[in-house]
Amino acid sequence: MSREPNAEELIARARTLVPHLRERAAQCERERRVPEESIREIRDAGLFRILQPRAYGGYEQGLATYARVATELGCGCASTAWVYENNAMHQLILAHFPAETQKWLWGSGDPVRDARIASTGWSPRRAVAKPADGGYVLDGHWEFASGSFNCDLDLLLAPVERPGAPPGPPEMRLFILERAAGEYEIVDTWHAMGLKGTASNDILVHEQFVPEHRTIAWADVNRTPENGVRVQGAGVHDSVWHRVPTWDWMGWTVAPALIGAARAALEATAERLETRTNLFREKLGDTQAVQLRIADAAARIDAAEALALRDIEETERLYGAWQAPTVFQRATWRRNQAFTARILLEAASSLLYRGGAHGIKTGDAVERAYRDVGAGVTHVGCDWDVWGRVYGLALLGRDIAIPNFGFFPAAVVKQR
Repeated sequence: MSREPNAEELIARARTLVPHLRERAAQCERERRVPEESIREIRDAGLFRILQPRAYGGYEQGLATYARVATELGCGCASTAWVYENNAMHQLILAHFPAETQKWLWGSGDPVRDARIASTGWSPRRAVAKPADGGYVLDGHWEFASGSFNCDLDLLLAPVERPGAPPGPPEMRLFILERAAGEYEIVDTWHAMGLKGTASNDILVHEQFVPEHRTIAWADVNRTPENGVRVQGAGVHDSVWHRVPTWDWMGWTVAPALIGAARAALEATAERLETRTNLFREKLGDTQAVQLRIADAAARIDAAEALALRDIEETERLYGAWQAPTVFQRATWRRNQAFTARILLEAASSLLYRGGAHGIKTGDAVERAYRDVGAGVTHVGCDWDVWGRVYGLALLGRDIAIPNFGFFPAAVVKQR
């Protein structure tokens, strides 16, 4: 039996892929999807298995390893890293499903084949699931399914329509649909300024039957352990991260690719400063203004990564002790997730404009990183206006109400 790789070995494997991803970055943008060669290399390196349960051939590593791997991949191609982080994270969600489903997903005995990756439809333009004998009939239209062309599966969130249900919010459920079985249709809609290769397309489902074992209540992947009671995947798998409600870790699945992209921009800028001069015929790298600018950008990038890893560590420590975070802690994590996006965009912008006219040519490494970071920060988890306000409300002891989101209850105890 081969030895399982540790965290540092997995991060090193990701680092060796960076030159390959950079070579394909233009192709990734042009084709608006991650090249299959890149997906194959990531799969063969075992990187999709980082969060996969050990009981089914995965490595069951922590979220910090996953985040550091995604950051390394982002240094090569932000679109590829975005697809990786958005798809690999679903191993934690899939581990909440019944044992029958987990065996169907990961039980073939072929670790490469079993590293199945799923896209997600969290944003339904319209969706409904109707109970049927042995399962549900699903119909709807979802947006922003990143990695849609590269994935084996799609996880779709939809409300359940139950005749005679009492007034109030409907039950929300997740449904696993299989691409090879023709259970959903990909609509090629992703034409964006940045993250062009993520294929964050629309998904259509037409009256598709989904068996009971391939669906789970959204509430069941967001329960908080209380009084030491094991819940969901935590009852089967050992990792602390199987105890953590999805909304308490999902916010950190955006920043790593953007951190990597910003680092790539910093690296490219530093290389150019060795040869370029200004109008005074001074080498740019020898001027104080440029040295201060790149120091500022580097500090912002380092701060973003440090903040992300600190919060991930705090989450792991809390749930490792079977403790749930306070509302104030959750609000702080959300604030930090939005703040990291904000300072990464500031760093990428500063580096772009330091490059002058050469730096704005389409396809330039810094120009691409700027667009990719700019696209990434439009994610709902990066919205400073929302999450900065949530933190302010929590700090001041106000109630927090965010309709249609599972981050916080409609009303919370005014206690830090």
